[in-house]
Amino acid sequence: MAHHHALHGIVDPDVVVRALFRGLLASVLLLADGYVLILASRQMGVYLLLALAASTGLAAIAVVMVSYRGQLHAMRKSVEIGKYPKREFRRLIPLLAAAALLIAPGFATDALGVLLLIRPTGWLLGASVERLRRPRFQELYEYLRLQN
Repeated sequence: MAHHHALHGIVDPDVVVRALFRGLLASVLLLADGYVLILASRQMGVYLLLALAASTGLAAIAVVMVSYRGQLHAMRKSVEIGKYPKREFRRLIPLLAAAALLIAPGFATDALGVLLLIRPTGWLLGASVERLRRPRFQELYEYLRLQN
């Protein structure tokens, strides 16, 4: 099977329908999250809720960056000895996804982000993505090897 460029998907109805449904699911999640934020702001006040949302995002980024740097260090060590860093890739993927979710304001996005930071849930996502995109990760590994 030939490797197709990502743009080939725009002329494949199945790819387009899946992308639209993913977008619909994300928009429903964001709408529900927004509704919860409105309800919470009525109970605790808008300014307190905004401060809470900003501080959770800041704290999350601090935690994620520490883990991210540790995984990058471990990845570089694996690459130096000529080992494909499968474990490190599988840990970086959920870290970056969790960071994106934790930055976005809202309770549902924060809950999903925290779930991804928990090892079993994050490991499932990381393993799935790494397995599905292994040729891309192998290209990245070769690039990293050339940098050493």
